[in-house]
Amino acid sequence: MTVLKEARATLALALPIVGTQLAQMAIHTTDVFLLARLSERALAASALAISIFSFFMMMCLGLAMGTSALAAQARGRNRADRESVRHAVHDGLIVTGVGSIISMGALWFSGPLLRWSGQDPDLITETVPFLRVLSLGFPALIWFAVLRGFTAALERPRPAMVLMVAAVGLNAVVNYGLIYGAFGLPRLELIGAAIGSVTVEIAILLALAVYLRIDPQFAAYHLARGWWRSTVARLTHYVRISGPIALTFASEVGLFSAAALLMGRLGESEVAAHQVALQWAAISFMVPMGISQAATVRVGLAAGARDPGGVRRAGWIAIGLGVGFMACAGLMFWLAGGWLIAVFVPSPASPVYALAVAYLGWAALFQIVDGAQAVANGSLRGLHDTAIPMVIAAGGYWLAAFPAAIWLGLFTPQRGEGVWAGLAFGLALVAILLVWRFAARTRWSRAPAVAPAVAE
Repeated sequence: MTVLKEARATLALALPIVGTQLAQMAIHTTDVFLLARLSERALAASALAISIFSFFMMMCLGLAMGTSALAAQARGRNRADRESVRHAVHDGLIVTGVGSIISMGALWFSGPLLRWSGQDPDLITETVPFLRVLSLGFPALIWFAVLRGFTAALERPRPAMVLMVAAVGLNAVVNYGLIYGAFGLPRLELIGAAIGSVTVEIAILLALAVYLRIDPQFAAYHLARGWWRSTVARLTHYVRISGPIALTFASEVGLFSAAALLMGRLGESEVAAHQVALQWAAISFMVPMGISQAATVRVGLAAGARDPGGVRRAGWIAIGLGVGFMACAGLMFWLAGGWLIAVFVPSPASPVYALAVAYLGWAALFQIVDGAQAVANGSLRGLHDTAIPMVIAAGGYWLAAFPAAIWLGLFTPQRGEGVWAGLAFGLALVAILLVWRFAARTRWSRAPAVAPAVAE
């Protein structure tokens, strides 16, 4: 396959995944937009809540990504092997189900963590109830990701994207009504945003499950048949692949969550500004994250077919696409930062506005490396290479970036900007090491290793 054909195939797979990621992010962006206009206190409380929720969400999304990695290599080995693909989905539902229950318990009892981290007691009283309601939709959110990984492995991610786009509009209407008491709904303010999000998450999971049941191509896999049954060997193999992915995601998102807690120590304006700037950084990150999932599938298909040239081509083209987009995003952040922040904080006189513009300037600096590390990681997942990337991420984020953020943020005049400088340092370090890792695994002198199929 030529470079141009591979690029087209990657984009054809990546664009619907990116659309799904952006739509999912748009749901949270809508909530931030609505809560920012409710009050600065509501925005700050939601910022703290989302920083903790995102940590557990991304860790369980990492577990869910084992489905696409395993299903893609199974299809690469034998396109007619529906049983292995079905097992990847079933094992994903079981493992993420357990992870979701654990995460819900941690979110429900998050109060001690917030108090230990030195947050404002008044802020905690609003954050904890919001988190408890938000946790009720956790299993639906993660199981949707498992089923979405199944559609991606079959190179048909469009249905999940369509449903997620529809969810954006539904979420906006329901949350606006519950936050402000419109459309005959009760005015519940911050709690209303959580109730609306949970309702939408459950609705789109049910809609996707029904679609997979009636569409002939998806229905042929009989996903509903005995989905709760597995074997120790299969579950162990799934966790061996997906567990490091989850810990890798936890390392990165945990870093940004910890950064929000550091901002909470600096002040209410700082944590609110951090959330607004991070919202734009997270939106741009959805594109390389979507490309990384496409890279997992494309690299996995080539690896399953034992095509080392195809593995190299798929991985490097995906990395180039991710870096190219993030370079454009960084330029936009740098040149139009004030306009972007004004979407959430209209008044330039607000202290939140000035801080958020400064933080977005730091986000502009690390866009390229953030894209490179995300897509390189996705390419390595296609080779079932997840353990070493996990070590790289944990070391880069927690042994390098976090100490730098603490020092620059709490012990220098840089304060919030120092925290963001520490984040940029860690992302750059991890990007360099992950790209080097993919280059080493796929160098021209030898074929990349291909993971064997698990014994039943």
